[in-house]
Amino acid sequence: MENTSEVILRNQALLDHDAVLLINSPRDMLFNNLQSDGRSVRISTQDHGDYRWLQTAGADAGFEVVPLLEARTPTIILKLPREKDRLNMLLHSIACGMRPDARLWLVGEIRAGIKSAPARMKGHFQRVEKLDSARHCVLFEATQPCPPADFDLKDYEMPWQARFAGHDVELLSLPGVFAHGRLDKGTAMLLDVLEGLRPSGKILDFACGSGVIGLSLLNAAKDSDQELDVTLLDASSLAIESSRRSLEANGLKATLLPSDGLSRLSGHYDWIISNPPFHSGVASNLNIAADFFRQVGTFLKEKGRILVVFNRHLPYQQWMREQFEQVDCLASSTEFSVVQASRPIKHR
Repeated sequence: MENTSEVILRNQALLDHDAVLLINSPRDMLFNNLQSDGRSVRISTQDHGDYRWLQTAGADAGFEVVPLLEARTPTIILKLPREKDRLNMLLHSIACGMRPDARLWLVGEIRAGIKSAPARMKGHFQRVEKLDSARHCVLFEATQPCPPADFDLKDYEMPWQARFAGHDVELLSLPGVFAHGRLDKGTAMLLDVLEGLRPSGKILDFACGSGVIGLSLLNAAKDSDQELDVTLLDASSLAIESSRRSLEANGLKATLLPSDGLSRLSGHYDWIISNPPFHSGVASNLNIAADFFRQVGTFLKEKGRILVVFNRHLPYQQWMREQFEQVDCLASSTEFSVVQASRPIKHR
């Protein structure tokens, strides 16, 4: 059981027996413990891996861009997100959708920044108080919602542009998406390399974020004879929605695939391209990256290639050499490396 869940259970005597909505609940049995007192519990999550895990565990879970609130729900419990702008968006959405006499519990770890949360909560609620502090976590309660305006997800879009192969592509990103509202240095280096390679065929943009890699390739190819079949994959509902909006803004088409890593992927690709931000909560999780490099070769066509950019201090290039016969560094800087790999090694 995660520490944040333990803090909730320490205080469940304060909950009545009516319905509870858990938002971005971790992969544990918190929901089951709360149900044991006879109350109904629904989960709304923005992470597809959490969604699949919780569904398998028997939870009533939904994979949602913002939580769908029901009028009958008197208690909403939100786990603190990593990004402050995503917290603002969620607080606004909740304050606008909850009933006037409902309450919001916000729980998070001290290292994740929970102590600064009340200042943001007071922008959406008249009353905010601390309920508990334990296991390096803090639990706050907010009541009497006072939303500043009706909630519209469009108000949280951040438009920006990327230039690739002489073409400008319009991107729309939402809070919580990797490199929200900007082109990060690693992806910029990756796009520079891609201009020379000009991939074609069936392409996977893994951990797509707002879709900048896949959209850049599609946008540059639309006035040429290149044939591209692009899939945009991410575990985040906010990334999938951002990519959908970006595609619509540019009049482009691609397949959108919510997936925790490669778990829902099928078929084989000519190219798998990524700037993979491997995170779990507030910390990097190298196990996620290790699993990715072990499995990704099974989704390549015979002459398929993987192209990734990553921080130079990470051991990814060595891991790629353990999985692929051909591994080449195509570009590097003091911060990043762009590495191409092909011909997966068939391990017994």
